[in-house]
Amino acid sequence: MTRLIMLVFLIVAAVALAAVATSAVARAVRDAGATGRDIAVTTRGTSMQKIAYVALFIVMLGVTSGLLGGL
Repeated sequence: MTRLIMLVFLIVAAVALAAVATSAVARAVRDAGATGRDIAVTTRGTSMQKIAYVALFIVMLGVTSGLLGGL
């Protein structure tokens, strides 16, 4: 009888854990979607700004890898 009660508690705990995990994942997906939409709306800049960011990224990559600036 004790084993049966422990098995029932184990099943209930597993179902509760699965429900919490599903809820957390659903909330994370919802928040990530909202954040993505907010970022897309607020970062609409000119094409020159986008080109400047790409150029900055390339220069930083070159400096940190040693291709620019020499080692």
